[in-house]
Amino acid sequence: MSDDQQHPTGDPCDASREDLSAHRYRLTVDALFRRAVKHWPDSPFVIDTEEISYRQMDSAVDQVARGLVALGVRPGDRVALWMSNIPEWIAVQFAVTRIGAVLAPINTRLRAADLAQLLADSGARVVVTQAGSGDVSYERILQEVLAAGDGLPALEHVVLARSEAPGPAPFLDWSAFLAGGRNVALPPVAAAPDDLAYILYTSGSTSRPKGVMLSHASLNNALNIAIDYVQGDRIFLAYPLFAVTGCQNAVLVAVAVGGCLVLQTRFDPEEALDLIESRACTVIAGITQILKEIAASAAFSPDRVASVRMAAIFPRRKEHTELLARFGVSKATTGYGMTETSGPVTHSAALDEIGLEGREFPGDRIRLVAETGGCPPPGEPGAIHVRTPHIMLGYFGDPEATAAQFDADGWFDTGDIGCKDAQGRLQWLGRGSEIIKSSGFNYAAQEVEMFLAHHADVADLALIGVPDPDRGEVGAVFVVSRDGAAFTREDLQQICRNRIASYKIPHHVIMVDRLPKTASGKVRKGELREWYEEMGGPLHVV
Repeated sequence: MSDDQQHPTGDPCDASREDLSAHRYRLTVDALFRRAVKHWPDSPFVIDTEEISYRQMDSAVDQVARGLVALGVRPGDRVALWMSNIPEWIAVQFAVTRIGAVLAPINTRLRAADLAQLLADSGARVVVTQAGSGDVSYERILQEVLAAGDGLPALEHVVLARSEAPGPAPFLDWSAFLAGGRNVALPPVAAAPDDLAYILYTSGSTSRPKGVMLSHASLNNALNIAIDYVQGDRIFLAYPLFAVTGCQNAVLVAVAVGGCLVLQTRFDPEEALDLIESRACTVIAGITQILKEIAASAAFSPDRVASVRMAAIFPRRKEHTELLARFGVSKATTGYGMTETSGPVTHSAALDEIGLEGREFPGDRIRLVAETGGCPPPGEPGAIHVRTPHIMLGYFGDPEATAAQFDADGWFDTGDIGCKDAQGRLQWLGRGSEIIKSSGFNYAAQEVEMFLAHHADVADLALIGVPDPDRGEVGAVFVVSRDGAAFTREDLQQICRNRIASYKIPHHVIMVDRLPKTASGKVRKGELREWYEEMGGPLHVV
């Protein structure tokens, strides 16, 4: 297939940013990246310990692509990528799609059992990883997985970056991997826009991870997300690259506007502050906790983050207003979406809309379905259903789970609950499973979490619904206190009395040192439920 056949309106590399929207949902990831290389060849694209220009990254992508072809990787083959936020990750990201293969990023927090399950599920022929990060040895974990048995028949090679002496086959040193592809020719055109590009595994906050299949076309949602970015933006990236918030919402957005990604291998607030200041970052992309930790650093001052004009954060709630003011940002972007929708389907950047997820992008639609059917009135909750051109292709290897999420008209049931105000702006209230039914009334756990988050003694908290013989369900709140402060049920009652509805006041308080979270910052409420059950229920809580 020729380039003109892929893009009947012309070569996207010749398009201005204004004209780029004409190609939306018809661009491959490689075409988007090649456009950036043509427009901004010598502009910095990635900054780690050194600056890497778009031209230099394009050369690295070619080298990695040739190495993969030399290993026998063909269009449609899956390549697993298990690395921290380092430049090699991005080189592999674009190399895999350049040859028409499928990228399967893996959460760096996974260990042997979970890793084996994802490798088996994806059927990856090659794993590209690094020797280790900090005190974690990825090489040792993979050796353990491979030694456990023959449950990975598709896996043929493990490419190991940043290693001094990799083990025997199937392990292959990075330099040897690149050398093996030195004289290999690349296929001229390897993918079409509707082809599968990425398999991104869901975070598993409520269930076992599923492989979300995203096409090149659906990843074009990056062009929607780029609306608030400008050419040359320097993005301090605190989201993990393996998540949609990293590999699409940051990397592909940067490519769309000629931006630059400033990487930190492992988050450290003081080092992050140094990077933001020394690299003159204009955008901070990460969970809101990142901003909190940077602002709490003893070395923090507003002058040191004066270059920052925008925060791309999650969540973005009213209690974060003061925090955003400390960074002096003029915009704080957010939106409602998930991996299955290839990122956000709504958008808001205005500081006076904090607490809302905004309105739909053009072409995207959200409908709310009340528990009794029909559309709820403004301010009332309903199940969030989405219809969008950048929806997933489905769950990899699981057509039944895919079919269960869609109705006959193509509406995707997100499993989330939200409401819209009179202006049509969406507010996300939580997962459907986080709706607590107490004394005949329904409420979202997040409502109470947001209320209690303002308390001075609360550093972090999460609420779940637990069975109650008299009320059906009641709330159990897990609290991480600030500076070791006590937080009792009596304190809770005093805070809530006459301020929120009585049925919303949690009946149980459990003090914990930390909350279990996914890499994207979501609390693993399934794990909290397991904790609660292990404690024997309310007999063992405060």
